Amino acid sequence: MKALFWLIALFALAVAATQFAELNTGYALLVVPPWRIELSLNLLVVLLLATVGVLYALLRMLVEITGLPERVRRYRLRQRAEEAQTLERSARLAFFEGRYQRAERLSSDALKLTENDEAFAVNALLAARAAHVVRDYERRDVLFAELQQRLGSEHLATAMTMAELYLDKRRYADADAALARARAVSPKLTAALKLELRLRQREEKHDQVLRLIDQLQRSEALDEEQALRLKRQTHLLQLRQQQLTLPQLKDWWKKLPEGERQDPLLVADLAQAYAAQGAQHEARLVIEHALNAGDWSSELALVYGQLQLNDDEQIGQLQQAEAWLKQHPDDADLLLTLGRLCRRHSLWGKAQNYLEASLAVAPSAIAHAELAGLLEQLERDEAANKHYRASLDLALQRGALAN
Repeated sequence: MKALFWLIALFALAVAATQFAELNTGYALLVVPPWRIELSLNLLVVLLLATVGVLYALLRMLVEITGLPERVRRYRLRQRAEEAQTLERSARLAFFEGRYQRAERLSSDALKLTENDEAFAVNALLAARAAHVVRDYERRDVLFAELQQRLGSEHLATAMTMAELYLDKRRYADADAALARARAVSPKLTAALKLELRLRQREEKHDQVLRLIDQLQRSEALDEEQALRLKRQTHLLQLRQQQLTLPQLKDWWKKLPEGERQDPLLVADLAQAYAAQGAQHEARLVIEHALNAGDWSSELALVYGQLQLNDDEQIGQLQQAEAWLKQHPDDADLLLTLGRLCRRHSLWGKAQNYLEASLAVAPSAIAHAELAGLLEQLERDEAANKHYRASLDLALQRGALAN
């Protein structure tokens, strides 16, 4: 339709020009001494139009010639960019395929063709990661230096990658410095907080670990179950690695939230720490508080039976264990604990009954050994040997299963 319109317009213009030429009988006189030139007006119009057309064509040609170098430069840049993009895509694919040496080579080639800062960062970081995987740490650090020189020391992607890779190689000081640069750019970045959590865990800076766990939980990067598990691990490490005095242990325990003080593993470790310092009474109290106030724990019941209390407290210890048995009559570990306590008090009959009841609920190597020791004390050697063999068999079976 558009072509038809232009065709009609062209014919109309041709007809109009023909009519104008037929009706126009004037002439033009050009005087250029000593010449006089007389032209028809129609010819003059044609010459003027032709002159304008020629001048326009010459001007366009001049513009094209002068702009040729710039167009060639842009063409070459476009070709380099397309080649760099092709190399970058191939490098990413090779990296995800696990062909890390090829990925490093392709991304390094793309790096040489890259003019854009973002593309430079992507290729350099990919090459650095690939070099790290193949343990070419010198090449990785050279790439990091180039990134910092071109993009600045506070480029977030560079800082995060440096922190992650340095942490992987236990270069904790360098990882810490990189994380500081990342925090300067984005203080609440969840990925940076998680990296810092890993760093502080490896550095065994337990107070900072707990602070980061709370911060990640508030930002919903950790759910409640994950946070509790990490806090438990940290508290256990604090107990096992720090040489705390008895007053320090008590102060540390008081500072823990009530919910965390019900954790069986934590209570067991605290009781053992108390016992190691001769504070058997404190160990007894903390276990009794946990078992009476929180969820039942068979493991804590076992630890409770191992406490070496004085004669006056041993009676209360036995009474407390018997009170728990009314609530948990089928707990094999509690029955084992009662057997041990009764044996300690020379209550041979009750001790044997409790140990046999424990074996009836859940046979264990420890219960067989305890019963064998009791029977040996009672000079029932044949029965004792039978339980010693049963204890050994169970221990060997568990060892085989573990392997």
